[in-house]
Amino acid sequence: MSSAKYGSLPFEEAIAYFRQKLNVPTERWADIWAAAHDKAFMVAGAMKNDLLNDFRSAVDEAIANGRSIGWFKREFNNIVARHGWEHTGTPGWRASTIYSTNVRQSYNAGRYEQLQRFPYWEYRHGDSRVPRVLHLSWDGLVLPKDDPWWQTHFPASGYGCSCKVFGRSENEMRRRGLTPGQAPNDGTYDWTDKVTGEVFTLPRGVDPGFEYAPGSSLERRAIQKMAARKAQDFAPPPRVVPDLFSTVSGVNNNAINSVWANAPQALGTSVEQLASFMAVHPTKTLFIKQAEIGTRNRASYAIQDDVAAYLGLNSRDRQWTYGRATRAAGYTALPWDFTVVKVKSTTRLSNVDLNRIRDEVKNLITERTIGTTEWSVSRRLRQKGYNDDGILITWLHELGHQVHFWGGQSSWPQSLSAASVTRYGATNAEEFFAEHFVLWFFARDELMIYNPQIARWIDEQMTSALSSTEKGKWKP
Repeated sequence: MSSAKYGSLPFEEAIAYFRQKLNVPTERWADIWAAAHDKAFMVAGAMKNDLLNDFRSAVDEAIANGRSIGWFKREFNNIVARHGWEHTGTPGWRASTIYSTNVRQSYNAGRYEQLQRFPYWEYRHGDSRVPRVLHLSWDGLVLPKDDPWWQTHFPASGYGCSCKVFGRSENEMRRRGLTPGQAPNDGTYDWTDKVTGEVFTLPRGVDPGFEYAPGSSLERRAIQKMAARKAQDFAPPPRVVPDLFSTVSGVNNNAINSVWANAPQALGTSVEQLASFMAVHPTKTLFIKQAEIGTRNRASYAIQDDVAAYLGLNSRDRQWTYGRATRAAGYTALPWDFTVVKVKSTTRLSNVDLNRIRDEVKNLITERTIGTTEWSVSRRLRQKGYNDDGILITWLHELGHQVHFWGGQSSWPQSLSAASVTRYGATNAEEFFAEHFVLWFFARDELMIYNPQIARWIDEQMTSALSSTEKGKWKP
């Protein structure tokens, strides 16, 4: 069974950590030391600004969209060939080092920020093929989050280190019978920089340059001085969807953002409003398989720590599961800042065709005027064999609920019930809004012709949602 892996999932805090860095040309890896990496992006030996920016763009793509090491190696080779860069080490080793160090440290920096809400942190050993003995000895260690030990031992603690940290609440500590331990004193060792002759005293078990907690440093002045040589800032590409969690390879950040990046001109306004809503109210999404949704399924327990890390929940908080998984294509709730969408292992968002969806949506509205109704927009697409289109529509439907919640969750005018384009939309005010939000997104002009009251009601809710700071305040 495939599952998401710790450190492989893009999320907002990790992306923000990487994007706030300054480009710093360096001759060797020790030019930037320890916590200075929090504010500096460097590739040892990359002194030219255009070369460094190309590496920066490739790493940003890997972090933001969950790109694989295979993809990054191809990009690395293309960049090296384009610039004629001569580097130390083999191409495969060098690409792997750049990729793993930046992706994992950005992930860990994001986790460091998320973990601040938990009073206790638990160290968990990773799945390295050749484990470090001391790292194994720290497995299961629970310490208060403000223990000084974390400032030098928060993962990663060296190249290739895949250890991790999970937050534990007071309630979880009691429920699981956990008690805070004592910070280990494993001694220190001296490491000498062979170029400068400078000697560093480091904790045992931590590689040179890794004795800091990623994301905890705010020092910037010295790095700004070194970065003065850079010619241009890194400009990250725009992204409609900040991040997502998926256990299916065909559903990832790159795929869903590519859908919107290549949207037809007719959907330009809708995509802009979607991007504005996600910028104001970042809404996370779990794209998971049916077995992983169930409340008692082994598969759902297998991913619960990763889900909790992504959502910022207690590790045992399983509110995202659903007892009737066979009936759920997707779901969300007013207190949540996330949605859940059921996918299959064969789902590929790269197969989504927005023009095809738009045509089907317009057909649904036309058919409704002559008395024919479909159960839902997503079912229409799935019945025609457009299963991947149906997945996207389910996600947009669930996101529509969040727009409704943030927009004030106003009740429908009762007169609209009989005008619902789909039968599912006629079941209650919430489903009416979500179904017609999808129709409005893909064919507002046609919806306006069919029923101006519906189109204007959704207009008002979206406008309200974009300025709202309170969710679910009922507006008559």
